[in-house]
Amino acid sequence: MRFKSHIIIKIIVLCVFLLPSQVLSEEDYKSAFEKAQNLDKEKFYEDAKSYWEKTIEASPPANIALYAKLKLTNTYTRLGQLDKAIEVSRELTKSNHNNFDVWFHFANVLASSKKYAQATEAFEQTIALNPEEGLSRVGLAFAHFGNEKPDIAIEELKKAMKTFKANKNISWYRDCRLAINQIKGFARFPPNFAELWLENNLKRVQETYMEAVLNLENLLHQ
Repeated sequence: MRFKSHIIIKIIVLCVFLLPSQVLSEEDYKSAFEKAQNLDKEKFYEDAKSYWEKTIEASPPANIALYAKLKLTNTYTRLGQLDKAIEVSRELTKSNHNNFDVWFHFANVLASSKKYAQATEAFEQTIALNPEEGLSRVGLAFAHFGNEKPDIAIEELKKAMKTFKANKNISWYRDCRLAINQIKGFARFPPNFAELWLENNLKRVQETYMEAVLNLENLLHQ
């Protein structure tokens, strides 16, 4: 009996030490995080994906976890794995409900998935969190257009123009005015006539956000 008890204790100890949350040490999370960053920078997104996942599995500090999950959302989107991107970003909206970037990521991936009604709700959250960011209005407008509500889309673009004018962003101000005229011109065509136009504009919103608005480096210094 003593021999059996000794074996059982050993098995229990091994199980405890091999729990997934304890497999990766702090050094392992740092290593995975660094590899993910380097691969992402070199645009090896398929390889970077597994290291973002390993970073998250290692239960890093909250700011690193948020950084990695946002990056993982972007990576899934780039790889066309939109269901996974939605899953990660939706969970982030629950754990980081008042984070502008979390909601913008969620809105972007919903729009990419053509879930336009849900995308409008997510873009509205970004506006509530940061009313001065005109790009949110543009995303909301295009999501409304995708949801076959061109009149509302035009109204949102007009609101975006006011924001861009106040911020002296002439380029986007003009682009919004052009988009309004284009939407009016689409009125005589079937709804699917402008699908490629919509896809390209939503992609531009996403790319502009990633390049000019998002600043993930701030998370690393929290």
